[in-house]
Amino acid sequence: MVEYRGRIPFLLKDHKEKIVYLCSSNRNIEDYNAVLDDVYEGKVLRFESTGNEEEIEKLNYDFLKLVKSDEKYILLVSLESFLRDYFLEGEKLSFKLGQTIDVSSLENKLIDKKYERNYMVQERKQFSTRGDIIDIFPADGNLPVRMELSFGDEIERISIFDIETQRSIEKKQSFEMYMDNNNEKLVSFYDIVKKIKNVKIFIENPELLKYKLEELVLRDRDKESILRSRFNEIKNQGEEIELKQFSHQDIGRFSDYEYVKDISNESLKKILIMSDEAKRYQEIFKECKNIEFKRYPLYEGYEEENLLVLTDRELKGVRVRRETKDKISLRYKNVSEIREGDYIIHENYGVGLYLGIEVIDGHEYLKIKYADEDKLFVPVEGISRIEKYISHPGVTPELYNLGRRGFKRKKEKLYEEMLVFAKEIIEIQAKRESGNGYKFTLDTIWQEEFEEGFPYNETLSQKQAIEDVKKDMESSKVMDRVICGDVGYGKTEVAMRAAFKAATDGKQVAIMVPTTILAQQHYNRFCERMKNYPITIELLSRLKTPAELKKAINAIEQGSTDIVIGTHRLLSKDVKFKDLGLVIIDEEQKFGVKAKEQLKKYRANVDMLTLTATPIPRTLNLSLLGIRDLSVIDTPPEGRKPVETLFIPTENNEIKNIIMKEIAREGQVFYIYNFVNGIKYKVQELEKLLPEYIKIDYVHGKMEPKEIRDKIRAFENGDTDILVATTIIENGIDIENANTMIIDGVDKLGLSQIYQLRGRIGRGHKQGYCYLLIKEIQGKKAKERAESLKNLEEEGGGGLQLSLEDMRIRGAGEILGERQHGALETFGYNLYMKMLQEEIEKLKGDFVSQDTFEDIEIIVDYEAYIPDEYIEKNQKIRVYRELVEISDLAQLEGYKEELKDIYGKMPKEALGLFEYIALKFRARKLGIKSAITLEDKSSQIKFDREKVDVDIVFTMLTAGKIKYLNREELIIYNGEIKEFIDLYEEYGRRKNNERV
Repeated sequence: MVEYRGRIPFLLKDHKEKIVYLCSSNRNIEDYNAVLDDVYEGKVLRFESTGNEEEIEKLNYDFLKLVKSDEKYILLVSLESFLRDYFLEGEKLSFKLGQTIDVSSLENKLIDKKYERNYMVQERKQFSTRGDIIDIFPADGNLPVRMELSFGDEIERISIFDIETQRSIEKKQSFEMYMDNNNEKLVSFYDIVKKIKNVKIFIENPELLKYKLEELVLRDRDKESILRSRFNEIKNQGEEIELKQFSHQDIGRFSDYEYVKDISNESLKKILIMSDEAKRYQEIFKECKNIEFKRYPLYEGYEEENLLVLTDRELKGVRVRRETKDKISLRYKNVSEIREGDYIIHENYGVGLYLGIEVIDGHEYLKIKYADEDKLFVPVEGISRIEKYISHPGVTPELYNLGRRGFKRKKEKLYEEMLVFAKEIIEIQAKRESGNGYKFTLDTIWQEEFEEGFPYNETLSQKQAIEDVKKDMESSKVMDRVICGDVGYGKTEVAMRAAFKAATDGKQVAIMVPTTILAQQHYNRFCERMKNYPITIELLSRLKTPAELKKAINAIEQGSTDIVIGTHRLLSKDVKFKDLGLVIIDEEQKFGVKAKEQLKKYRANVDMLTLTATPIPRTLNLSLLGIRDLSVIDTPPEGRKPVETLFIPTENNEIKNIIMKEIAREGQVFYIYNFVNGIKYKVQELEKLLPEYIKIDYVHGKMEPKEIRDKIRAFENGDTDILVATTIIENGIDIENANTMIIDGVDKLGLSQIYQLRGRIGRGHKQGYCYLLIKEIQGKKAKERAESLKNLEEEGGGGLQLSLEDMRIRGAGEILGERQHGALETFGYNLYMKMLQEEIEKLKGDFVSQDTFEDIEIIVDYEAYIPDEYIEKNQKIRVYRELVEISDLAQLEGYKEELKDIYGKMPKEALGLFEYIALKFRARKLGIKSAITLEDKSSQIKFDREKVDVDIVFTMLTAGKIKYLNREELIIYNGEIKEFIDLYEEYGRRKNNERV
């Protein structure tokens, strides 16, 4: 049977039997699965080629559950998955509400089955026990499970929780999990399939599968007879399907819309256009007969006797991408968070050494060491006054003496310089707000239709960045906005929508990028997305001949080109725009000072948009200060998995295993070797190491631009398995099937370079692996960089965080000019920025002084802190920071419930802490400055003179509820502080009622 590849899901969905479909590629599995998820009533399980043991184990469990059920299903299977061994049974654990469990026995069993203990569960086969909370992420689960025990080890609560927030999202009565895959009873895939009743088997492209079988045999000679026997067994039982697709000539014809219009009017065949841009196609073909439109992103078209289905692949010549439905949550941490042994800076006392948390009189204090062994104990409510000290590395900062005025005097002196600088900043901000910018019109219908063509769901932070940019463009101020987002988080889409908005409003757009490769990639993407609109796009790069460049430059000057994409060539004197409205700079950190100075000439009245993954310190600071606006895209796209970064020895066998593992899952490999002269020899070395059928090529910056482009395109098309490259591929390469990277000579690369290179992989739903080849980590800076990468990797990473971390390692340098150097030395980066921002707000009249928790003194006679047994030390610092940022009692109660959900029932000390903070909230609202519980359980209260309600105090005195010591301005209440506040609020309500 011969069938169009685009029709396969529709062919399968109509079968009544259970189906096993042997696919000839992972890409086919992905495409079929995406459509079947939408159109098929049963369950779909995909068995892709993968080298990940955890994914294989999870798939086996899903397979077991499915074949034992009565559900209707389709199994999409790669050849490698079909030939693999599977286990038939597994030991199960069951849990239900009210069940009593032995925690120690459960922990031992989990450890015995290779589960890893982690304080907070992050991935499959991890577990955590925290007090009366047990978290488990089962090997067969999609989300982790939380159980809360009562005091008798009885299960009181079962819930599914979200990895990112650690909050429970759904309560359960019971759950089951597989513990052991029972590897002693392994059988073939076909042995399991044979036992399934009413099953239909299809085999796709049998000749191609035979070729793949030979590759698998070469990889594992010991299993040759088993592999051949299994393949022949299924081949004899299944129905063969040969796939066909529209040819390149067909696609060339269909991409000419006049040809489509002609066949629609002449042919009796119905034409169905399926695309996310269905509305736009409806406009383009509105006068045609026999054409119907459906908004659906089908991966490619097909033809039947009375129907021709066309998609973006045929009409625009692009591969239709589909958003993966797998949801992988990531957790982030702040690399500026303080840890024991870090240097910190207190805004009143200067630089000290953080020694950890200590309990004193029932409350916790941050212990800080200063000069001459002086110690400062800061109550946890004062944590907002403390920042990690970020300045020059390798230099031990000067510790101040607590009892002297050294830090205070220095602070006063530097304030004068800071004030001058703050005034300059306000002047710059005023110029930006002066209204000299072009006011773009509001979104049109075309804008809406164009945005509907985006094949993914926008993340929350991406949506916010898009709104920020549009708001700027639609205002009369000159936009100067920085979009900071991790590699692959969707910055280009933000730029594309801004460029479309400007071009459809009659303004020209200049997009400047650092490399020819990135320019070409952007040009291709912009042309693909904007093909259906009357927008002219031009590329200025070394790939053009002099004649082509001259023609392009003339078109720009005459205004017939709407969007220009180019490298530094855009800055040449011969490039003149007729009506420039928007300049977009991609990867700003790659441009030198001279280029940036030339770009400044646009800033006076042209909107500027800067995209960056790892902002340079100056950009970061100017953004934080409001000289340039900042939008941060910090939400990972759905399905994005964090790239695993591993340090490995430079051994040939290790390198070979890594490459073969990626090839086994039908993937491709980047091998980074940043030495142009030796790159050919590195290729020869790899060719000797690997089987002959693996195709290797190389690329570097000294090649002719056309050769670079052709080699990248060959890799993108899958004609090459391994691309050995210099750091030329650092920006702009987006190849979804390349998910392993090996970096050779890692010691010669900067932290942000490694980070950018790593961003080339893991851009689809597959797990990405980045291997850093090292002999050993030597030297303090090398160790710090390794630790930084490890820290960023552990919980998801972040380019914005990496910029701060890289600055911490390499030093802040000249961030805001030489004049500010002394201030940075004294205060460190974080405190300096905070103080400067405060001065700017004061000068503008925007500063609002607020009493902090620390400013209100309340002394109670009960314990109020978080014990280590409830929340561990490192997590506690985060909790205390979040606590002091809470602004009202409702938020406080909500946060209390969140902690109880994550960590279990609160001990009395933690309950006391929340009661204590609630008292501070209420006291601050009433204007109380201090409240102390005395030994006789009475309370001594002092009000702020300007905030006290004299009428209420007088009424309470008259009623004999309180005593007043006039000399000390103290109120004495014969009871607890909470009782006094309750009573004071009650008298306040009575007073208000009397007025009414």
